[in-house]
Amino acid sequence: MDRRLFFAITFSGFAFSSFKTKRKLCFSTLGCPDWSWSKIIETADKYSFSGIEIRGLLDEIDILKSPVFSAANINDSKSFAKDHGIEIANVNPSANLHEIDKAKRKVNIDTVKKYIDLAVKLDCPFVRVFPDKLAFKEDKKRSLDLIGEGLEELSAFSKGTGVKTLLDAHGDVVFSSDIEYIMNSQNLETTGIIWDYFNMHLKTGETAMEMVNRLGPFISFVQIKDGYFKEGAHEYALPG
Repeated sequence: MDRRLFFAITFSGFAFSSFKTKRKLCFSTLGCPDWSWSKIIETADKYSFSGIEIRGLLDEIDILKSPVFSAANINDSKSFAKDHGIEIANVNPSANLHEIDKAKRKVNIDTVKKYIDLAVKLDCPFVRVFPDKLAFKEDKKRSLDLIGEGLEELSAFSKGTGVKTLLDAHGDVVFSSDIEYIMNSQNLETTGIIWDYFNMHLKTGETAMEMVNRLGPFISFVQIKDGYFKEGAHEYALPG
């Protein structure tokens, strides 16, 4: 596999310590679901990436259940990445913040908190969370406020840990104005957003400049994708 093909299939991203400072290129394990931890880290090193974004390992999408990060193995796994100069830039639970049912909502929030705890152990700065749906179909503000309340709870939980919870542009929440509305009430020391231009533009038609003008202060991580748009559908392609 050459670098160009690898770059395309792993949905690479930039991690930002802040929007206008140093950019670091990483890739997501979503694009290499059959790779072992050692192959992921060694490949990242081989192709001069700075880090990885973890979205599942082998056949386990929930990395809290992966033996790679069990109590017995986590220190060795972390050291292996560090020895190769690879940072763990972002960890990705499947949790979302739109649930209305209290029991389901608690499960989602608690899952993200466990990922925050894991991120602390891995010296990982970011944990991704989905918004994801507009729960109250006739009341967008109420739907966005519900998502914002979940983000505020996670922000309070992560205070002092050095970990930020990043709201992904995903599902029904992809318009810049909606994301801006949620983020305007957040503590930016503990929260931010993942800017996925491809995912947003597919549904909104907004330009990159329009997105950045609204969302620039909130962007902590950028996902890079390319592809073709056809009547509301899409097909991924090589960058450029």
